[in-house]
Amino acid sequence: MSEDFPAGLAGFREGSLLAGYQLVAQVGAGGMAVVFRARDERLGRLVALKILAPALASDSEFRQRFIGESRSAAAVDNPHIIPVYEAGEADGVLFIAMRFVGSGDLQGVLEREGPLAPDRAAEFVSQVASALDAAHRAGLVHRDVKPGNIMVDTAADRPDHAYLSDFGISKKVTAPAGLTGTGQYLGTPVYSAPEQIRGLPVDGRTDQYALACVAYELLTGALPFERDDVLAVLSAQLTEPPPSAASRRPGLPGAADEVLARAMAKVPENRYGTCQEFADALRAALGQTPGYPRDSATAPAGPRRRILDRLAAITAWTARHRLPALALASVILAAAIVIPFVLTSPAHSPGPANSASPAHSPSPASSPSYRRAGLDLPSPYRGNSVLSLAFSPSGSTLAIADAHLCLWDIPATGCATASGFTVENSVAFSPDGQTLAVGDINGGIDLLNPSTLTITVTLTDPSSKGVESVAFSPDGKTVAAGDFNGRTYLWNVNTNALAATFTDPASKGVKPVAFSPDGKTVAVGDFNGHTYLWDVATKTLAATFTDPGSRGVDSVAFSPDGATVAAGDSDGRTYLWNVATKTVTATFADPGSRGVDSVAFSPDGKTLAAGDSDGRTYLWNVATKTLAATLTDPGSQNINSVAFSPDGKTLATGDASGSVNLWHIT
Repeated sequence: MSEDFPAGLAGFREGSLLAGYQLVAQVGAGGMAVVFRARDERLGRLVALKILAPALASDSEFRQRFIGESRSAAAVDNPHIIPVYEAGEADGVLFIAMRFVGSGDLQGVLEREGPLAPDRAAEFVSQVASALDAAHRAGLVHRDVKPGNIMVDTAADRPDHAYLSDFGISKKVTAPAGLTGTGQYLGTPVYSAPEQIRGLPVDGRTDQYALACVAYELLTGALPFERDDVLAVLSAQLTEPPPSAASRRPGLPGAADEVLARAMAKVPENRYGTCQEFADALRAALGQTPGYPRDSATAPAGPRRRILDRLAAITAWTARHRLPALALASVILAAAIVIPFVLTSPAHSPGPANSASPAHSPSPASSPSYRRAGLDLPSPYRGNSVLSLAFSPSGSTLAIADAHLCLWDIPATGCATASGFTVENSVAFSPDGQTLAVGDINGGIDLLNPSTLTITVTLTDPSSKGVESVAFSPDGKTVAAGDFNGRTYLWNVNTNALAATFTDPASKGVKPVAFSPDGKTVAVGDFNGHTYLWDVATKTLAATFTDPGSRGVDSVAFSPDGATVAAGDSDGRTYLWNVATKTVTATFADPGSRGVDSVAFSPDGKTLAAGDSDGRTYLWNVATKTLAATLTDPGSQNINSVAFSPDGKTLATGDASGSVNLWHIT
C-alpha cells in the first residue's frame, strides 16, 4: 500500500475507538482506506480493521454494496479467504474487521525475496485460485487481485498459508466494471483485465487475468506491463500480448509462457474455465503435480485418499472427543457409505472393478456396473490436460488430444503418437474412420490419415483465432469447426474449400459443435449461454436455445434419433432441448454443480454421460430423468471429455491431469 493517508481519516489514530474496536497501530494506508491493527474490546482479540474514506460512505449505493458483499464474502467457506468478522458503518465511515495476519502480504514477500522459486510461486497461485473459484461460485468477483491483497501467514513449523483479502470492492458478476458513483476506479491498473478497463461486465475470468499477472510477477519479479504512466499501462493491457516470462527469467520452461498467455488473453472466452484450471496448467507447465483445493466447499468430494485414511480420520476424531461408541458406529456407517464410492485404482494403471454409485436405488437387475481401466499414457501426456477424446467407428482406436496427439489401439493397449501438433482442442473421426480431424489453438484443422499418422491437408480458419471443436457430418463430406471468434466454419472435405460460415448473433466464442444424425443441422454452443441450431442447406439460423442459467454452454450433443439436443453449461447443469418444440424437457443438475465440460449420449440413446469439473462423470437415465450412476475420477480432476464406444460397452473419460480411464459397462 502507499503511505498516502486518505482524506477525512486523519481523526483516526492510535488509541481511537471505532465501533467497539480500539486502534492499536496503523499497518497500512492507500488512497481509499487505512488499515489498523485493532483490539476487539468485546472478545479481546486482535483484528485487522480497514477503514474506508468518508467519500465512499457518502455514496449510498457503494455503502450498501460494500456492507452486503463484504458479508457475502464472509459467508464463502474457503480456507484461503481471509475470515471477516464484521462489516458496517460507524462515525461516518465504512469499516471491515478481519483476521489479523501479522506476517504481512505477498507484496512484502516479493520485496524481501525477489522472484520466487517456481514451486513456491505455483503454490501461492493455487491457494489464491481456490479462494477465487469459491467466491465465483457464490456470485462474487474480487476485481482487485494483487500481491498487496494476498496476506501470507508464515510459521517455522508449516508451509506458508495465503489468504485473499479485500473483498470490499468485490462485485456481483452481472454488474458492470469501471467507476463507482464517487468516481473511484475499482481495481489496480497493472493487474486489470481489458474488460474491466473498458467498463464491460466482469466475471471470474477477470480475476483469473489478474491472478496470471500476479503469477508472472512471482516468477519474474517484474510486472508483465511495466510502463512510465497509468495510461500507458492501460493501453498495454488492452492491446499488447504479455511478454515472455522465460525471457526475463532463464530456466523457466516455455510452456509456462503459453499458460500465462492464455490466462491473460484479451478476450475472456479465450482464458481457462476456472482459476484452478489455470493454476493446475501452470503447475504442469512448471513440471509439478496439479494443486488441489483444500476446502470442502471447492474440493470434489471424490476419493482423494485411500479408504483406510478416511476411516482412520473418522475414528480419530470421535476418539479425541471421547465418544468410543460413536467412533465404532461412525466407522461402520462410513464403511457402508464410502466404500462404494472410493474403491478406485491408482491413476494411469489398470485396476480392479470400480462400481459406480447408483442414484435412487435402481434394482440390481436393471443397473449396469462399471469397471475402470486406466490407460498408461506416454510421459508427455502426464500433467497435461486431456481436452478431447474420440472413438473410431470400429471402436478399436481411441484418439486422445492434449498438447500432443495419441491414437490408442484398444486391443493392443498401446499408444501411437503423432508429432507436429500444438495444443489440440478437439478431435473427430470421419464416419468411415479413414480421416481424423484435429482442431488446434492456432486456428487450423489438420486432416490426417490415422493409419500413417500423416497430415494430408491443413484447413485454416479465416480468423486463425483458435479452433475449439470439430465435428464430421454423417456422410463424411463436411467438417465443422467452432472458433474462438464466435464463428462456425463448414469445410468441404473433398475440395478443401470453405463451404459456409455461421456467425453467432452475440459473436462470442464457440466451444462445442455437433451435427444432427441426418446432417441437416449443426448445433453450436456459445460462451454467451446460447445453443444455436443452424440449417446446413439454407445456411440460416433455425433456432436459439437460451440457457436458463445464462451461463456459457460448454458442450452439446444430439440424441441418436435427432429429436433432442443436450447442452451442458458452466453452472453444473445439462439441459435437454426438444428440437421440434424448442422447449426444455429435462434439467439434469449435477450434484457437484461445478460445470459440465462434456456430454455424450450412449448409442442407444438411453443414457447421457456428463463430465463435470468436480472430477466425476454423471450418468443420467434419459427416460426417467434420474441419476443412474456416478463415476469418480481417481485423481479427482476435471473431466474435460467423455465418449462412448460405438457398441456402447465402454465409456472413455479424460481429465485435467492427463489421465484417460475406460469404464467397461456390464
